[in-house]
Amino acid sequence: MIRKATKNDAKYIKHLIYIIWSDMELPIVVENDKNTILNVIEQSIVEGNHRNNYQNIHIYEEDGEVAGFINCCPGDIELTLESNWKDINFVDSFKLEGTPLPEKEADDGDLYIESVAVFSKFRGKGIATKLINYVFEFAHLQGFEQVSLNCELDNKGAMKLYEKLGFKPSYTKILSGHDYQYLIKKI
Repeated sequence: MIRKATKNDAKYIKHLIYIIWSDMELPIVVENDKNTILNVIEQSIVEGNHRNNYQNIHIYEEDGEVAGFINCCPGDIELTLESNWKDINFVDSFKLEGTPLPEKEADDGDLYIESVAVFSKFRGKGIATKLINYVFEFAHLQGFEQVSLNCELDNKGAMKLYEKLGFKPSYTKILSGHDYQYLIKKI
């Protein structure tokens, strides 16, 4: 079942976001201990209006468990959402200049998939595909003409999945020192 996230889901989602941020080698993860950043991520999901806020997230639930999530937002407001990080009164102190994801990732006019992730015990069941297809319908209902995402160039498995779902390469970009392909799908 796919549903909108609630604040209570943050305690699960934070672990997947941490994995994504670790893979991206973001300074917030590199320069701080894991438990602190897990707490910070959880707080950013629950409070404020950051790009990782629960209101931008949809959950895939299986047998009452959070199996995975997809996070999306309009490309036009991506950096505004990111700047809202500074308005969160974090309980834990941590090292970070600015915000975790300060670079513009999405094109204006797109519904941008910020992240999609599935817990390892639920992988291989087509959950990521179901979440992405759900976002296609969600985007259509919201009036978007295009859905987009970034995929790291060396992530061949994800690239294959996205292409199978109809995404087309648009251009390459560097985010957090890594090479990404910006992929688009017309709705």
